[in-house]
Amino acid sequence: MKNFLSISKNLDFSSVAIGKFDGVHLAHKKIFEYLDENGCVLVIHKSHSNFITPLKGRERLIPKPSYKLPFRDICSLDGKEFIAFLYKKLPNLKRIIVGYDFRFGTNRSYGADDLKSLFDKEVLIIPEIKIKNIPLHSSIIKELIVFGDISLANELLGRNYILEGRVVSGQNLGSKELYPTINIKTQSFVLPGNGVYASFTHIKSKIFPSVSFVGNRLSTDRHFSIETHILDKDIQITEKTIQIEFVEKIRENRHFKNLSELKNQIFIDIKNARNILNIKNIITSF
Repeated sequence: MKNFLSISKNLDFSSVAIGKFDGVHLAHKKIFEYLDENGCVLVIHKSHSNFITPLKGRERLIPKPSYKLPFRDICSLDGKEFIAFLYKKLPNLKRIIVGYDFRFGTNRSYGADDLKSLFDKEVLIIPEIKIKNIPLHSSIIKELIVFGDISLANELLGRNYILEGRVVSGQNLGSKELYPTINIKTQSFVLPGNGVYASFTHIKSKIFPSVSFVGNRLSTDRHFSIETHILDKDIQITEKTIQIEFVEKIRENRHFKNLSELKNQIFIDIKNARNILNIKNIITSF
């Protein structure tokens, strides 16, 4: 995603949606609906980890041209300075669209309603949206993912949650005594709560049904791992990165007395994953 501040020339956009848009969930999509044909999106970005959707994923999901707007570069601006900043880059700007809880300026002292008095053109403020009486907020979706309620998180997102990771070597126990797995490490994504999940694994352009695990390997070395087993296929992985699409949680993480007991449980997990995935649609976020 290009940095809005690094663009030297003025941009000819007439409408802009502004926000963090982490997750690019259903409420964000409602905001984007109010952009005209010549609209763009400014993604306010703070440099930290544990995103629902890092910038690369947000750029893919946002239906209009999108630009990164580093928070540190605008956090000290007052209201008038912020509008002047927008006009400098977007001289033809006629419409600003934000969510009802949008905050900006020094110490976040300005709200969405203040835009109407500061900006002399059209300001659209999208009201709070709820699903099952739950407010659509990135923070709530993140909590659901961490808690392990991936089904509800997916419903609020409007698609299945995906994380991307770098393929790493595991303890080499699965292929010898259990079931072969692909292990990954990730730094930028919020992690689902510890447990076993029905999933799809994306390897390059192919999507495979799978069962995935997140947590400490309580029955073996007790190390933390993120690993996925591809159902019914022996995959020789050559890719450096893969994506895991989490569909539904099967069970919590547990300790087993021995490898035989663990293997029997994994067999049951695979059976449950297969049943879940047979009735679930693939709704990818990448």
